[in-house]
Amino acid sequence: MPTYNRPQELERSLAMIRAQSYQNLDIVISDNASPDPRVSRLVLAESEQDPRIRYFRQESNIGPSANFIFVLRRAKGSFFMWAADDDEWHPSFIEKLLQALLRNSSSGLAFCDFDVRYPDGTACLSYGSFYQAYEGFLRDTSPGRVSTYALQAPERGKANLIYGLFRREALIDDSVESYFHSNAWGADMLFVCDVLSRWSFSLVPDKLYSVGIPFPAPVPPVADQVVPLTHHHRRQWGLAISHLQYYATYLRIMVRTPGSSPLLIVKFLYRLLPLALRWLKQDLTVR
Repeated sequence: MPTYNRPQELERSLAMIRAQSYQNLDIVISDNASPDPRVSRLVLAESEQDPRIRYFRQESNIGPSANFIFVLRRAKGSFFMWAADDDEWHPSFIEKLLQALLRNSSSGLAFCDFDVRYPDGTACLSYGSFYQAYEGFLRDTSPGRVSTYALQAPERGKANLIYGLFRREALIDDSVESYFHSNAWGADMLFVCDVLSRWSFSLVPDKLYSVGIPFPAPVPPVADQVVPLTHHHRRQWGLAISHLQYYATYLRIMVRTPGSSPLLIVKFLYRLLPLALRWLKQDLTVR
């Protein structure tokens, strides 16, 4: 559990992790130099009550990506999950995902259906069914999983798979570090896709997880006027380039995926290219 300066949220989330029905846990908390002293007081008090908790406090803020990598490198278990300090889990979250992984030795990642909620606790229904969105990742072949994942819109929640339960062998430390230190747009999704290129996926149908959003997503205004490059539009071009790199990385993953072939790569590129060009047009359009 990487954390930074949110003692109230951390207290709630840590209580949910401690209350999991599967109790054989190694709970690694890395405090990213939180200025609020309540964070360290909370974790130290909790660790006195629960010997499963190991607490690390960074001397200076190392950034969220490095903090994610830090807890992974300190982990001891055969299975691993990142736990956000503001999410919520059903008491059987870990137990049911672990059972799914144990039933399938080729599965490197397990996740479940989940809810997205507004700050007042009401459910956000605009995303649709995440279970249906994730069923496509159950494909038998690695190229099939990569293709389905890469072509799915980010709005369908595929980034949240990073908070699933991983088999430790599926997490190649150097690969994790290269993705999270790259500062690439969508690095979490690219990393998950890389895992799915090497391991199969397990999906639990129950809603065992809840992620909050701070406010309803604004609806962008419609516009279709493309403007030339100026000093004020460099940021648009920067975003466009980052999105093109995002899709290019999916292509590289497909090229090195076990079982891939020149024909599959060409078919994948044929479907991927229009998406990349559509994003490029949207990025360079005045909103």
